[in-house]
Amino acid sequence: MLKAVNPKSRLWTCFALLAIVVACGGDPEEEAWRGAKIKRSAEGYEQFLEKYPEGVFSQEAREALEEVHFKQVQKDNTLEAVEGFLEQHPDGLHAEEVRRTEDILHWVNAQRAKSLAGYESFLKSYPDSRFAEEAKVKMAPFALAKLMGSSDIKAYEDFLERFPDGPSAESARKTLEGLRSVH
Repeated sequence: MLKAVNPKSRLWTCFALLAIVVACGGDPEEEAWRGAKIKRSAEGYEQFLEKYPEGVFSQEAREALEEVHFKQVQKDNTLEAVEGFLEQHPDGLHAEEVRRTEDILHWVNAQRAKSLAGYESFLKSYPDSRFAEEAKVKMAPFALAKLMGSSDIKAYEDFLERFPDGPSAESARKTLEGLRSVH
């Protein structure tokens, strides 16, 4: 025989169950995600992803982690930070911007080196860079300086083929004319 359930006892049962759920803390992944969001650190997001790599919040955690790393790149502004970011987030939301930063930082290093080797290294790595033409102009005097005192006509011709314009080219042409008149 079925007993009639008192509506008041049903209500108290629901409250008791709700209190148990709240006391137990709910979903552990959700708690871990809340903790990671509160920390807002690479370590917090990495710990979350280590524990829940395929969890409900894993994509948000990856994006938040990338954001933390991106802010660190902006703060550090070093090749080491840029290369570390691109290694971890090669296709990330900020990858293209970080690649542009990498181009600029390499260009700055080439300019600081003030050498033929520095500019050649830059051009080898970034032949299509927005700084490529400027690198060629800046490296011409260094390349010409290597030729000074040489009587190698072919070397001067090669130089002019590589650097046909600018003050260094004019100087090389004059030297080449002098060498040809002697030979």
